[in-house]
Amino acid sequence: MTKPASAIRRAVLLCSLALPSILYAQQSGPLPVRLFVGYGPGGGTDVVARAVGEELAKIWNRPVIVENRPGANGAIASKAVARAEPDGSILLVMPPSTLIIDANLRPTVAVDPTKELTLVSGLAATPLVVVTPASAPYNNLADLIKAARAANGKFTYGWANLGMRVGMEEFAQKTGVKMTPVGYKSAGQSVPAIVSGEIDMLMIDMAPIAQLVKAGKVKAFAVSTPERSPMLPNVPTFKEAGIDVQLTGTIALYAPAKMPQNAIKKMQSDVATILKNGELRTRMQGTGMEVITQSPEDFEGYLKQRKKSIDAVIKVGDFKLE
Repeated sequence: MTKPASAIRRAVLLCSLALPSILYAQQSGPLPVRLFVGYGPGGGTDVVARAVGEELAKIWNRPVIVENRPGANGAIASKAVARAEPDGSILLVMPPSTLIIDANLRPTVAVDPTKELTLVSGLAATPLVVVTPASAPYNNLADLIKAARAANGKFTYGWANLGMRVGMEEFAQKTGVKMTPVGYKSAGQSVPAIVSGEIDMLMIDMAPIAQLVKAGKVKAFAVSTPERSPMLPNVPTFKEAGIDVQLTGTIALYAPAKMPQNAIKKMQSDVATILKNGELRTRMQGTGMEVITQSPEDFEGYLKQRKKSIDAVIKVGDFKLE
């Protein structure tokens, strides 16, 4: 018995509708790699992800797309990657300190970066600079600290994410200063606050503040780089200013935990290749950042030590998520 003509026509129609999508899939080439970023566009992590993504796309011969998934202190992005298929198509670009802090403060809900993610490589170091309003009466870090101590807790600092908050708390603990935190929705919002004098102090990535320092809109007192930064050559390092504190942030690349080791090794090799690219290095330096040259093993060792410091700061500071 043959099918009714109407049934045959319906089958032909369905096949014809499906054909364009099948042909498109065949012609579209390799699927893109997606780099998830836990913050909005324009920030340091986003800038690094886009610069690295462009170079990796050349090596991998496939598109590399940055997807911004802000929210929950980066947890929305990190959870999405932790739950992704471990095939290398979805990766995470994130400051390791963010993952460490979140895992410390919300251990039951946060991603555990040592179990749910695999560190591929460090990408960039993000130096910080301490600034005050231009009208501040002090001219060096020692005087600033003295004024903050005298204010007895009324001295304010700005923060826009838990990395900034913990960094400032570490600075306060190292210098014996009690300060009051003032939260902002983004680092960009904290910049006009320091310019206007709404807050007394800010410790922030160098890129968004360097031009304001040069223009005399804010005062800079110390940078977190081991050597003076070419962006602010007249500003001393923390060590030169007499403070023994390591506050340079880092940004790293992560994959889902169950990704095969041979694939991780290949990815690490490719990342090491692009980080040697002079053009990429220059591009990073133009935003105040430095390419990380440590091997993945050495960088992981650094992160273990950094975790100890962060955990100690949080324990003493009695942090609460806000």
